[in-house]
Amino acid sequence: MKIIVTTLLALIITLPTYAFDINPFKKYDGSGELLLDTEQSAGIVASIIIHPVHEELTVKTFTLVKDKKMPGYRLINDQLIDKAIQGVRWNDDPLHLLPDYPNEWFLNFKHASKITDRMNSNYDLFYRSHQHDLQFLHAMASSDLETAGETQNAIMMWMEFTYKVAIGFIPIHTRFNQLNQFLTTKAAHTFKKYFTQNELRKNWTPAYLFSLRCNREVILPDWFMPLDCSRTQWLPRKEDIQNIALGSLLHVIQDSFSDSHVSRNPEYEGKYSFIHGRSIINTFNAYTKQSFHLHRGADSYPRDFEDSLSEHGFNLEEVSAQIISNILSDRSKPRHKNQWNRTSTYLKNGVFKVMNSKATAGPGKYK
Repeated sequence: MKIIVTTLLALIITLPTYAFDINPFKKYDGSGELLLDTEQSAGIVASIIIHPVHEELTVKTFTLVKDKKMPGYRLINDQLIDKAIQGVRWNDDPLHLLPDYPNEWFLNFKHASKITDRMNSNYDLFYRSHQHDLQFLHAMASSDLETAGETQNAIMMWMEFTYKVAIGFIPIHTRFNQLNQFLTTKAAHTFKKYFTQNELRKNWTPAYLFSLRCNREVILPDWFMPLDCSRTQWLPRKEDIQNIALGSLLHVIQDSFSDSHVSRNPEYEGKYSFIHGRSIINTFNAYTKQSFHLHRGADSYPRDFEDSLSEHGFNLEEVSAQIISNILSDRSKPRHKNQWNRTSTYLKNGVFKVMNSKATAGPGKYK
């Protein structure tokens, strides 16, 4: 019971801090529902409190694509949705510690929070995505010195990389040091900055990146052993990696509608989020000066989660559905049509458009 309580506290306190809630203990059942994995005792307790917001947003979006019969909708099946949900969780859990090792997830998060001022690019993805320079995976700035233009540039790099993996334009076994063949010059330069600087990770591939299954033995109080990633699947299905990449892309779009992550114009009173009728970005927020409790409040179910789509501004499901449709229709075209240029314009001049690229990050309303 002590382990269950510790696990529950870890999920309640930390998972919602950097994104809309996720619930790794629930599985997509193929009928549009997310069902609890009853084999996980900790999950039974956690699921009373932790809501699968990211997962439900993903299911709603795929349903929208199918209902509107958007281009590519015939490719949607249960396996695609299941893997996309896995990808939506990836940004919060890039080493795939959950749901098997929730205690380790919590202890690593706690350790990362303590050493944030000592981190560099040598640290693993989990540490850097939550406490260092990869916070663009959550549509956030990595520090209060980062400008909106810098955060936007990092986000657009991730959008391009995951989009091109998702459509098959970038083969899943392409080494990172060969990605300049597939990415635009700007994206290739930005990708190198975050992933292969100083010759690090140059032989990684999208297949390895999105298949990582790791653990790190922790000897309390503060001895953290090296990562053991021997459980990583070396020859995953091509379609699985493509769909996980798609899910990771969706996660960033979804998080950009969290009011504690991104301040959009016009701003409004209240410490919660809206996902319908949103507009241009004022600033990408930085967690460093935010109140944990206020931030968490904006990452629960959005206030208008069950409402109809707005006729004005950006709707989360609508934007995400358009990207899914572009990806799936690209997959169905001979030799991969690759609508990235059009998609890039749609994103940069739309949901990721910034009012002032030189505006520095702040806490928003969440001090």
